[in-house]
Amino acid sequence: MHHPRLAQPTLRTIAAGLLLAATTSAHASDELHELRRMVQALQAEVAALKEAPRTAAAPAPATAPPVGRYVEVGDLPGSFKLPGTDTSIKVYGHARLDATYDIKGRLSNINTVGWANSLFVQPLDHSAAGRRHGQTYATARGSRFGFLASTPTGTDAGPLTAKVEADFDGRNDLGGETQTSVRLREAYVKLGGLLAGQSWSTFVDLRSIPELVEWNSTGIVPTIRQAMLRYGLPLGERGRVEFAVENSIGNSWTRPPNADFDTGYDLVARYEQDTAWGHFSLRGVTMQYDNERHDRRGYGLAASARVNLGAHDSIVLLAAGGKGIGRYLYNGLVQQAVDTAEGIRLWKGWGTHLGYTHKWTDALRSTAAVAYTRFARDDAANAAQLAAVGGALSDFAPNRSLHQVFLNTFWNPYRNVDLGLDYTFGQRETFQDDKGTISRVSTMMRYRFE
Repeated sequence: MHHPRLAQPTLRTIAAGLLLAATTSAHASDELHELRRMVQALQAEVAALKEAPRTAAAPAPATAPPVGRYVEVGDLPGSFKLPGTDTSIKVYGHARLDATYDIKGRLSNINTVGWANSLFVQPLDHSAAGRRHGQTYATARGSRFGFLASTPTGTDAGPLTAKVEADFDGRNDLGGETQTSVRLREAYVKLGGLLAGQSWSTFVDLRSIPELVEWNSTGIVPTIRQAMLRYGLPLGERGRVEFAVENSIGNSWTRPPNADFDTGYDLVARYEQDTAWGHFSLRGVTMQYDNERHDRRGYGLAASARVNLGAHDSIVLLAAGGKGIGRYLYNGLVQQAVDTAEGIRLWKGWGTHLGYTHKWTDALRSTAAVAYTRFARDDAANAAQLAAVGGALSDFAPNRSLHQVFLNTFWNPYRNVDLGLDYTFGQRETFQDDKGTISRVSTMMRYRFE
């Protein structure tokens, strides 16, 4: 049986399907075409990128930073390199203020030749200057500045180094504390073991000196820095030996028309050894005294050490002596040699010091030190020197013995700041049994820039 109602929907369904299929096929064709077009565009871009390095211009060089805008760290600790060079420069020093209170007398020309009395010329107790008491003084003359330099040489000798250092404690003939003058302390060039210039004498062992506020240190330490040519070389793992030819300055208290003069240099040798407990040093010096009538050779010997007693305590020791040792023993600075009708006579002297330091905390430490100096009796030398300096009451009358005591405390409230308080007692005794006494309280404030 024929059913027209059923046939009609079927035809409609088939027609709708065919229409949908045709529509879908048309859309798929369009999408395929679009996909092909995009692939072709990507291939063109890749080909263009491959060709770009062959035709692109070279990039412009980076702009160099302007000279002087940046600081380059130097080879020395805390240094910088001079712009455009391989030379390292370090600037260091300190600003220092000292104030003293002399319970006993002091020299009257303190502004011109030295603001801290030296015991070996301390006014005698019964003199006018010796009877003065309660004198005060303040100065910034101990302030200091210096430069260190280092330039590589590219050799086994290592870098070429140099040092220039000065303070303001030079002789001041203008007088007045504000008229201080610059004094050269050190100025030398060093390559390997060879040093040429001015530095601490090779006869000095800086590591065996107690830490004091007192400007002149103990009377045993030679405070001389002089021109020299020095050569040193290692000896063993921790030892070193040095030989030096140093400037000679002799004083034989000649009287006009005669005069002192130098015909040769001082010769100095030093051996030092570092150890697990500290270090020790042995030294020797020989010098020539000449004037227009006579000449004589003197000598000096010294031994010193530093001993570390644990983390908080240490001691320093120094012994020195000789014949004509003079300025290589600070208390013998004006007691070196004396000219007589029979020839130059050399003072025999020796001395020693001992210092002990204790660290209470990382910021607080104290030192106690004693020193003693002795000169052998020589009546001919004594008489000749008294005649040259003006008699037994002179500050330059030769001494038989000198002894000193130092007590101090240092405090570091900040890393670069030192505050110090020191008491010094010292007494000189001449061959005429006269005495000159120092009793002084010293304070110090120092800011170190390094």
